[in-house]
Amino acid sequence: MNATPPLRTPASRALATVAAALVGMRYSFGPGITLPLIAAVLLLPVWWPALRTFRWVRSLMTLGALAVISGAVLSLAFADGRTVDQSLLARESLTLLSMLCGIGLLIWARTQLGTSQLVVAFAIGALVNVAITGGNTTNLWKFSLSFPVAFLALALAMRRSRWGELVVLAVVAVVSVVADSRSFSSFAVIAAALVLLQLMPLREFRSRLWLTLGGLALLGVTLFLVIQTLLVEGVLGSAAQQRTQAQLDASGSLITGGRPELGAATALLGAQPLGYGSGTLPNAMDVIIAKNGMEALHYDPDNGYVDRYLFGGHFEVHSVLGDLWIRFGLPGALFALLLLAVAVHAAAVRVSLRRASALVALLLALGTWDMFFSPLLTSYNTLALLLACALLSNSERARLPRSRTVSPSLSRIPSPRR
Repeated sequence: MNATPPLRTPASRALATVAAALVGMRYSFGPGITLPLIAAVLLLPVWWPALRTFRWVRSLMTLGALAVISGAVLSLAFADGRTVDQSLLARESLTLLSMLCGIGLLIWARTQLGTSQLVVAFAIGALVNVAITGGNTTNLWKFSLSFPVAFLALALAMRRSRWGELVVLAVVAVVSVVADSRSFSSFAVIAAALVLLQLMPLREFRSRLWLTLGGLALLGVTLFLVIQTLLVEGVLGSAAQQRTQAQLDASGSLITGGRPELGAATALLGAQPLGYGSGTLPNAMDVIIAKNGMEALHYDPDNGYVDRYLFGGHFEVHSVLGDLWIRFGLPGALFALLLLAVAVHAAAVRVSLRRASALVALLLALGTWDMFFSPLLTSYNTLALLLACALLSNSERARLPRSRTVSPSLSRIPSPRR
């Protein structure tokens, strides 16, 4: 039996707007104490019941909570002679709890606001955070503004037409190329391709879902190779061309050349597959193992970035999956993989039905990349947003077509609230 939908009132909608904005801010008061965490604790009786209307979410939350416990147990009982920092353990545990709370708050907020208004609130919160902190002035668009501006523009465009979404994605891609943000321009191109893919005729939804999943994977690989070729040929700028060629010369792959942290993560987890613990500090041997893994990718790891950022008083491998696995053990890795699997499946269902907005497409491309190649701390709120926007509620699932033909169109996307 489907759970009763959460009651919508002006007060609950206002509260949901504030909650979504706080998740977008990701502002921290201390070691891991974030605004989403505080808001989620205060609003727990409100948002927890809403999770019953979405499959897998409570299982995901439970697995995440087990991962928090696993990280503490690994540090306190299986540190194997390594130093354990209690404040680090608290900070990393609270960071993962903030991610879980962000997921819960955003899913509940969607039931109150709908997807478009949810993302508008989230993006405004992220922009407020940039205003408060000043952002990363090294490249303000690339590191601070690109995500919230693109989310805000796409949330507004999804109320109108596919054409508006495609125009927004084109502008985002061009601005990102000019601002030397290769990855985000690639995400915009992939999202545009997913929007265009939905203009093709569709028959037999349920028999085509797995074909859609395979098509998404093939599309991603194809677009990656095309974008790599454009970069190497200098079509996207000489600066991007030089860096891309240098990365290819170093390791033979744009991914491993641009993300040598992958070598560190692989080596560390190969040495200790069960993980290290959320409060465990890397010892000298751990650093040597990690550096050897990076050297295998033809990267020189003897620099301040590796010694201070990656392994200076904590484990950081620039990967959500790697960070969760190393800090929280196998439950952390399973949590990451389940989150991605649920999000990809939900997005594929929407693509199959021609109901995946450009926003969901962009979040899917971004979230997939972040899961393997971005730090947990800077990615957990956008991954929470991906899940909140992509998931179908039980009532939406009940209305899924068993078999029908969907004609391609450029009409606006049906609201998730309907």
